[in-house]
Amino acid sequence: MLYSLIDGLNPFGSTVSLWATAAVTVALFWLLSRFCKSWVLPFLSRTAERLHLRGLQVLAQSFTKPLPILIAILGVLVAMPTLAPTLMPVRLVLTRIATLLCIGWGLWNATALCDLALNNLSTHLDLKANLTLTTIFKKVYRFLVVVFVAVGVLDVLDYSVTGLITGFGLAGLTVSLAAQDSASNLFSGLMILLERPFSIGDWITINGVDGEVEDLTFRSTKIRALDNTLYVLPNSSVTNATINNSAARFKRLFRFTLNLSFDASREQLEALMDRLYTHIKSTESVDPDSVIVRLTGFNESGVSILVSAYILRKELSDFLSVQNKLNLDILDFVREAGLHFALTASRVYLENESNGEVSSAR
Repeated sequence: MLYSLIDGLNPFGSTVSLWATAAVTVALFWLLSRFCKSWVLPFLSRTAERLHLRGLQVLAQSFTKPLPILIAILGVLVAMPTLAPTLMPVRLVLTRIATLLCIGWGLWNATALCDLALNNLSTHLDLKANLTLTTIFKKVYRFLVVVFVAVGVLDVLDYSVTGLITGFGLAGLTVSLAAQDSASNLFSGLMILLERPFSIGDWITINGVDGEVEDLTFRSTKIRALDNTLYVLPNSSVTNATINNSAARFKRLFRFTLNLSFDASREQLEALMDRLYTHIKSTESVDPDSVIVRLTGFNESGVSILVSAYILRKELSDFLSVQNKLNLDILDFVREAGLHFALTASRVYLENESNGEVSSAR
């Protein structure tokens, strides 16, 4: 009735009614998209969380943006034939493409599903869920999402997907034969993934490179050195090298030789060693069964006392903190005992050419 009234009052009524119908359609779909974003998806997420359906919760959160945008786009596409009926075939194609793209967008955001899958595998297959596995799974998952969307779009556009896949297969075979090094790196990356000699975030030493593992791809391993330099090592060289994983240890060795001068008496040395042994053994974070304080020998300037213990700290910063405290305490104990550190002395001989005499200076 409203449209008929507009048509009667306006010579261009039919055009106005078409535009009004299109505008109302777009507005309704836009309101539906806001309702879906503000109420439907949050309600679905809360319900899934309450029912412990973690996968459904991840999907609901991942489609928070794509689904409302898809609904708004559908509103425009539904209104399109109202203004231009000849665009009906184009509308159908655009609707399918928009649906595929929005589904791909939502699935791209749902990488938390990889964490869920990895946790489930770890419970059934005794796999260790770590950052490296999660990173690889996420990359494979997103690659498959892109392939799914790309194949779907090509199929909508009436491209021969079968022929395209066959062509990619032949091209892939040719490339794989020509790039054997890349295939070797890929296989080595899979071996690293399965054996797990290190994980992302571990501090390792390999091929003369000492640093933190920053990323692991199918082709290479990236290590960030202490000077912030980034080293990219091919996986084939990583699997063939000796790997020192510092992050795998649960304690660090604190050891040095304490050199004291010869003027120290036996009683002073024994009292100092007893005090050092008792203090280090009672220090927090020190393995008491690993403490060693022994006079191990003599050198040209004094006596040598070995001080050794394991500090139960995995992180280097924590270890250095405990070591710093122990070093300062040992310095205080030596001074309180009235002892002196041994200083290496050297003697220089000078010859007087005039009389042939030789003098020495320390």
